[in-house]
Amino acid sequence: MTDMKRTWEKIKELGWREKAGIAVLTAPPFLMYILFEWTTGNLLSVRGVYLFLNLALFALIYFTAFALTNSMRTAYLTLNLVFFVWSAAEYFVVEFRGRPIMLWDIMAVRTAATVAGNYQYVPSFAMVASGLILIGWGVLIWKFPVKIHSRKRHLAAAAAMVSITAVGTAAFFSDSISRFQIEIGMWDPAGSYAEYGYMISTLRMAGYLSVKALEGYSVSAVHTIQDEIEEARTDMELEWAADTDVVPENIICIMNESFSDLRVIGEFSTDLPFLSYYDSLSENCIKGEAYVPVFGSMTCNTEYEFLTGNSMAFAPENSVPFQIYTRNPEYSLPLILKNYGYRTVALHPYPKSNWNRENVYRNMGFDEFYGLEYFQDSPLIRNYVSDLGDYQKIIELTEEKEEGTPLFVFNVTMQNHGGYEDEYEATVHLTDMTDMPMAEQYLSLIRESDQALQYLLEYYSQIDEPTMIVLFGDHQPSIEPEFYETLYGSPISELSPEKLVERYITPFIIWTNYETDCRMDEKMSVQYFPCAILERANLELTDYMCLLDTMYQSAPVVHIFGYYNSDYEWESWTGWKEKKEYPVFHQFELLQYYNMFGKNRDSSLFLQ
Repeated sequence: MTDMKRTWEKIKELGWREKAGIAVLTAPPFLMYILFEWTTGNLLSVRGVYLFLNLALFALIYFTAFALTNSMRTAYLTLNLVFFVWSAAEYFVVEFRGRPIMLWDIMAVRTAATVAGNYQYVPSFAMVASGLILIGWGVLIWKFPVKIHSRKRHLAAAAAMVSITAVGTAAFFSDSISRFQIEIGMWDPAGSYAEYGYMISTLRMAGYLSVKALEGYSVSAVHTIQDEIEEARTDMELEWAADTDVVPENIICIMNESFSDLRVIGEFSTDLPFLSYYDSLSENCIKGEAYVPVFGSMTCNTEYEFLTGNSMAFAPENSVPFQIYTRNPEYSLPLILKNYGYRTVALHPYPKSNWNRENVYRNMGFDEFYGLEYFQDSPLIRNYVSDLGDYQKIIELTEEKEEGTPLFVFNVTMQNHGGYEDEYEATVHLTDMTDMPMAEQYLSLIRESDQALQYLLEYYSQIDEPTMIVLFGDHQPSIEPEFYETLYGSPISELSPEKLVERYITPFIIWTNYETDCRMDEKMSVQYFPCAILERANLELTDYMCLLDTMYQSAPVVHIFGYYNSDYEWESWTGWKEKKEYPVFHQFELLQYYNMFGKNRDSSLFLQ
């Protein structure tokens, strides 16, 4: 007789109370999975291997808790309450902000509590029904408890369940993630949670939080670098310093959605110019090429580099800091300018929850954040707020602000957002390529952006308040691959990193309505913009920005594919520790790690 058969025979010999106890012992993890996903609205969307993995994880949690406590009442009733509250919280959070609770949100519980009262909480039918079912099941757990009577068996069961859980967790991270392609889509994490299930998605998220300490990192090493920066400050030649002592009253920074000049890859002809005004600008400005960390999407990573000075090349691979790694406070350009007395305002004509901006901007020190509701009367193009309508709101802010209060505005536009297959009549047409409707629609939108830029700069050129305007594109557009391959003259898959990085270039301009020296054809990574803006505005650099200035002089372009050295020669990251730029890179990566992950950070490094 096999062991399983003997076990089954023993079970059949048990009384009805013991049989009920076994049923009550084994059913809760699977029942709780059903109720959890029902409450969150994902019960029918989790299928196949993901369903199995979720059920296995719930079973491990419940059975391990029972084995450790040897009390079904303590373990199961506690877990039922925890998971019910969690599922209800998930339901309300997704309802209110469109994204699930993530592990790092625990760090923002205090902040979340301050705004929780602004919402109306109406329980769903699934939530109420789940609560009633759990109350009924709780009565059964209380009436039919199971206990391991032998201390030896209890210890053996506890050790076995802990071992199984440890092995299962290790197998999940070492094998299951890659085998079953479990990756959270940071643009739409709720979609990933619906596909994989909440427990598996939460466990996957825990993997993103595991960041190894850098070689040579310590707080004392950070302080040593800061001391060296302080010693070198007096002799620094500021790279972007203006030839005037004017401090602008308005600093307006615009990250223009998909704004790019595709001629950086190769020449092509059109029947109408699409960047004629931008091309004509040659006074009181710095112009050139911004190297961004993304192509076609993932706007927030460009935004992250621009606002913080941190580099995605030194961040955890494939990470999205806006969704995972931002902290409170998040040392950034708005916090620096706020310390200088600027009122700091963020503008984005789209829901505030996009890319977790509402939380990130709060951590960055923005005084106000105006989302889609602020643009209700703005003109639209393809159902997005147009750049012209967007810029009119910027003008309103400067016209209505309190006199004598300097203003910093950070604006993320939406007009040129992909995809480019909407019903929209193109005004710009390619004359040397055919059947490229997405490219033609995109170029027509860029022409609209160019005209809106002209409207914006002409307005501020006529006002008395010293104003600086910074505009750059977040990334190039995702249009026909054939268009890019025609410009390259080869398949994209065959490009070298140096050629491929051309897809990560967008135009930028730093313009003032007062006289400043002009610099054309500049090239720099987006992470250097905070440094350039502060210098150009005659505001003192923080220690962190001083290091950025030094690093720019060694490597004006730093990208995940490689970098350009001071002679604008392309260098790969292969063997980078043996190259002459390594000392400053190493200093920077230590400070960035300290900024992103260090405990009890010293604000003196990042703020004046």
